[in-house]
Amino acid sequence: MDFRDAERKLHFQLSLFIGLTGFLFLVAFGLNAVINQQVLLAASLLLTAAFGLFALLLMWLTNEPRYGELGVSIGAAYIFLYLVITGGLDGTGLLWCYPLVVIITFLQGMTRGIYVVAALTIASAVALYVPNLPISAVDYPDAFKSRFLFSFVALAIMTLIYERLRTKSQVSYQQLSDRLDRASRTDELTKLANRREMQELLHAENGIYARYGHAYSVIMVDLDRFKVINDRYGHAVGDRLLIEIADCLRRHVRKQDKVGRWGGEEFLVLLPQTRLSQARQTAEKLRVAVRELQAEPLIAGGSVTASFGVQSIEEATGVDDLVRQADHRMYEAKRQGRDCVVADGDGLPRQLLR
Repeated sequence: MDFRDAERKLHFQLSLFIGLTGFLFLVAFGLNAVINQQVLLAASLLLTAAFGLFALLLMWLTNEPRYGELGVSIGAAYIFLYLVITGGLDGTGLLWCYPLVVIITFLQGMTRGIYVVAALTIASAVALYVPNLPISAVDYPDAFKSRFLFSFVALAIMTLIYERLRTKSQVSYQQLSDRLDRASRTDELTKLANRREMQELLHAENGIYARYGHAYSVIMVDLDRFKVINDRYGHAVGDRLLIEIADCLRRHVRKQDKVGRWGGEEFLVLLPQTRLSQARQTAEKLRVAVRELQAEPLIAGGSVTASFGVQSIEEATGVDDLVRQADHRMYEAKRQGRDCVVADGDGLPRQLLR
């Protein structure tokens, strides 16, 4: 599970927990209002509880956290305004406005939370201070009104700041996680996909082949006499040459093809939706490109060659067998004189191009 999936799961669980907790509180207070014959309060609380439960059920059935977040937030905002206007039970309803704004901010996030808090603050100020407002049911003392608004705004600001910092830390964590994931899948020297990434890509492509029958092929590439180059010119030159070869291979394949460093001076090229005949043509193009690579600044003479082994999944029993056979073809190319392509069309290795 990646970070985004984990974040989505967290939002789902948070909405479910807050929503069910709020549902139980609303039902309890609603039943208490029924007992006290407060019909309007009871109806508001129970209907809001039913609305929130419906939103949670919709979230559960669709696996979409936003339904739960939106439903619970709407219910919380409605209860907030209802308590400000009516005062709730004996004028104590305003005390429940504080946790409600925290809930809305957590569920809606920083940006939407600012708009919601601003709207609730304006609505509260209108309900508390506009004289002779028909909907106002409680005449609060002026000192209580101002302290409620200031304390509410203070709590809202602190909650928004916390949400901002939380979101910022999540973004930083996501960026770090993405960098680490890329690093774990990328060869540090050549910036190509590493062996781990190539193996995952191979298995993914094999799944497509098993399901839809879209054949794919691989090319195993090995630089010729690389040990001699390393011994004569040093590892720094050898590393630079590997980078040049990696760039050369990457430039001469299709956009959908994938080049990876398999290990040492070996490279693996994955060719999706490619049969053996097409793959051997690509391998020959790569052979010529490597041979024509200008390496004069690095090594005397500037001549670099590579041996290529080609195989298609249609001639193999699976990913491991495919790579093993391509590796065998590459060593056959070495045996036949290097700087050539060897493929396998009928199960027997043969030299195709020199």
